[in-house]
Amino acid sequence: MLGAFALKLKAVILDMDGTITRFNIDYVGMRRVALAELERMNLRTPELTEQLTIYLLLKKLKERLDAETYKGLRRRFYGLLEEMEIRAAEEVALYPGVVSTLRELQERNLMIGLVTNNGRAGTNLTLRRFKIADFFKAIVTRDDSEEMKPDAGPVKQVLTELSLRPEEAVLVGDGVIDIQAAKAADISSVAVGTGPLSVERLLQAEPDFVLGSINDLPGLIDLLASESQVAANTKEPP
Repeated sequence: MLGAFALKLKAVILDMDGTITRFNIDYVGMRRVALAELERMNLRTPELTEQLTIYLLLKKLKERLDAETYKGLRRRFYGLLEEMEIRAAEEVALYPGVVSTLRELQERNLMIGLVTNNGRAGTNLTLRRFKIADFFKAIVTRDDSEEMKPDAGPVKQVLTELSLRPEEAVLVGDGVIDIQAAKAADISSVAVGTGPLSVERLLQAEPDFVLGSINDLPGLIDLLASESQVAANTKEPP
């Protein structure tokens, strides 16, 4: 089964924060700001907690708010997120070895996609700063999709832009929402332990593979391809 996966693989889809760049955004602080705003508007209910991302907070609010109020809240929250993301993008660091890893993936004739819950402005600033935008054949941000991870929408959009089937790609990320988005889009997932979550927490979400960092990805791909070749060579004739 693992060998078959390696043979079909045509693309890797990467998360950004915590996967190729050091996680430096205070999302919990942003959630507190959002919850305080909801409190001020008398819209906060007990199930709206700091454990929910801004996207999931808005998703719950959409079910009970009129369209105009919801759109206004989304504009405000996304605007605050964008300000924070741009500040972070001006200071964020790329993990060591990422550029070499992106080159290695290209050398294996793999297409590379990027899917992030960040907005387009912060994402573009990060990619320009490190001169890595050209590695990515498809980039889907919060501004490009109605849905965000953990929903399948942005992942499916990358697959569409790359003209791929789900079995031909793998999603690599440092968060539970990456694993959940991969499952929702019916593609394989690789969790990397370079983000804020512990490996134990990632394992609870049941990714298909777990690596120390994105730099281990070419080795995993080579190992699976090698196992596939060995299996093919030792297969008994019918």
